[in-house]
Amino acid sequence: MLRFSYLLISVSLFFLPSLTYAKKIEADYSVEFGIVGEVGKVHAVLTSDDRYYMIDANVSALGIAKAITKNLKERHISKGHIVNGMLVTHMYQMIKSYGEYTSTTIYKVDHKKKRVTRQYKKWKYDKLVTDRKARLDYYGKDDMMTLFLNLPKHIKDKNKPKKYRFTAVGADRKNGRVDVTIPSPNTLKKIKALVDKGKAGDWFTKVVMHRKLYQSKKGELDVRIGQEGLLEKAVLKDLIFFGDVRIIKQ
Repeated sequence: MLRFSYLLISVSLFFLPSLTYAKKIEADYSVEFGIVGEVGKVHAVLTSDDRYYMIDANVSALGIAKAITKNLKERHISKGHIVNGMLVTHMYQMIKSYGEYTSTTIYKVDHKKKRVTRQYKKWKYDKLVTDRKARLDYYGKDDMMTLFLNLPKHIKDKNKPKKYRFTAVGADRKNGRVDVTIPSPNTLKKIKALVDKGKAGDWFTKVVMHRKLYQSKKGELDVRIGQEGLLEKAVLKDLIFFGDVRIIKQ
């Protein structure tokens, strides 16, 4: 089955310089797969006021991918509060449906006790077949969507080559690890060849999710972000038998 879950998280890399005054922001993306072409689409919405936020992203398979994945549909939701322009997650939920199955994974963050719990439920023809709940071995204030919305504050100098390590709820199952690298000049040239040079003010990163995406062992993405803060293009590259997966802003 094609793994849209973590591509969805990746395409939700949109943010504003000041979220405090944002009311509603929407972004649409196309997911292209090797020589096959478009295999999915994503619609993501951020709503916020001066205290709270909600991110709601929906993904659906198209064409041959729709048949292969049994009409896969996913919804990712993040809710929390805002502190000094930073999004702090309280809850991150992933809902998936395909064929006769529906599942939901809910992460809840207790910031006072610095704990994260994960509950997974799965239904077949509306009958509950799996229900598991566990406390995770790590704690984080970011989830897989808020991490990227918070990147402008996490990374002050977007042109200085440097490696950053973050913890994001919903990322690596063992420790929530996500690596973000501002590339060296030589690496930057290679990234630009994949995601295009863009416009003045665009900046570039390499993101490693430490999750298997398709046949990519680490889930490594090359990313270009526009000067207004929206992801413009991302590429999950060099997949065995498949070629590149491209995520493109519409």
